[in-house]
Amino acid sequence: MSTPQEKRSPQYQMRLPEDFRAQLEEQAKADGDPTLAAWIKRVLRKELQARGIDPKG
Repeated sequence: MSTPQEKRSPQYQMRLPEDFRAQLEEQAKADGDPTLAAWIKRVLRKELQARGIDPKG
C-alpha cells in the first residue's frame, strides 16, 4: 500500500509579488477554487487544452 507522501507530486515554488498574489487569490476565490494552487493548476490545464494538448495527471 502506498503512503500519502508517495502519491504527491513534487512542489513547484514561485515567488510572487504580494500585490500580484493578492490579485490571483481574489480570482481563485471568485472562481470557486479552494486554493491558489488549485486555481493555477486549473488555469494551466485550460491553457494546455487550448493548445490542443491533453493534460496528464
